[in-house]
Amino acid sequence: MTNISPNSKKIKRFPLKTLGISLVVLAVLFSVFYLFKNGNNEKSDTRLVVGWQTAWATAGQIIETLDHTNITTLYGSSATFRNFLYGPDMIEAGLGGDIDATTLGIVPIISLLAINDDWTVVCRLIDFSTTTIAKDGSGIETFADIKGKKLGVPFGASGAYPYILLRMEENGMTTQNTKLVNVSPAEAIVVLQQGGIDALGIWEPTSTIIESKGIGKVIDEKRYIGFVAVKRNLVENNPDEVVALIKSLIEANWYVVQNRKQTDEWFAKRSNFDLDLLNKIRIIEPNLKAQSVENISVTISQEDIALSQQVADQMLASDLLPRKVNFAERVNNELAKQATEEIRKAGSKINQVILKGE
Repeated sequence: MTNISPNSKKIKRFPLKTLGISLVVLAVLFSVFYLFKNGNNEKSDTRLVVGWQTAWATAGQIIETLDHTNITTLYGSSATFRNFLYGPDMIEAGLGGDIDATTLGIVPIISLLAINDDWTVVCRLIDFSTTTIAKDGSGIETFADIKGKKLGVPFGASGAYPYILLRMEENGMTTQNTKLVNVSPAEAIVVLQQGGIDALGIWEPTSTIIESKGIGKVIDEKRYIGFVAVKRNLVENNPDEVVALIKSLIEANWYVVQNRKQTDEWFAKRSNFDLDLLNKIRIIEPNLKAQSVENISVTISQEDIALSQQVADQMLASDLLPRKVNFAERVNNELAKQATEEIRKAGSKINQVILKGE
């Protein structure tokens, strides 16, 4: 027989019932934690890096707004923004997998679609002006007057090149009866001023700079369009993420309308534009005249598609594309329609917008 000392402590056994309940509770807590963790990981793994151009008004003001405020957070978008100086650099980043969405003008967006099938156009970004400027004293009053003279334009997939080729064709002009000169945007003003060319096909802000210096005047103008294109796998597998981005763009447009001075200052600071010059730039974007968020339009119209197809066909005929682009087949308008409808039902969140860091 084993002797037990009266001073020995009795060993307390943990009740099996209590132990069972505890294990169940732990299992539930673990399951909740696992689901919560995985849910958060799924959200954070949805990468959406949006490329944009710092010196492109008024697209720049829209993206600056998203970069400076909590609007993307308000709409549940995980979008981040990477800035570029030029469209070709953004295309290269998109093809290399460094970005997931692009904000580009009509010509570079068509170039991207022709090169790669993995991109879908999901909404309109802005309308902008492409112009022909005649040198002061040249005697040129209309585009037809350029015939027989020297017409400068940046060659290649710049926004102005297909526009100039189309206008030449419409006016019975060829490279045999009109000298077409390749000038870069950086040298265009000096070449025009020094008489190297008689007229120039270009875009803003160069047009406004030339007019403000008294070097020339705009004699012809065409509406072009900027679009947002997103990687196709995001459109197909994460449509809610794309809708959240488009809703953020709609709200950012409305913020720009109500805070033009502030957003112009953001744009001018990053792009090194002079604010006085910025105020003179010709703006044809209709959303800047919106009276409410319900008036903001980012859907792609049939007119937009027809214009884009016209530009794509002109680019193909001019050997600027490796293959034909059917623009309508590369557009998904449903996500923009969904985003527009949801914002119209819920209303603007402008009162919840705060600046980052505040």
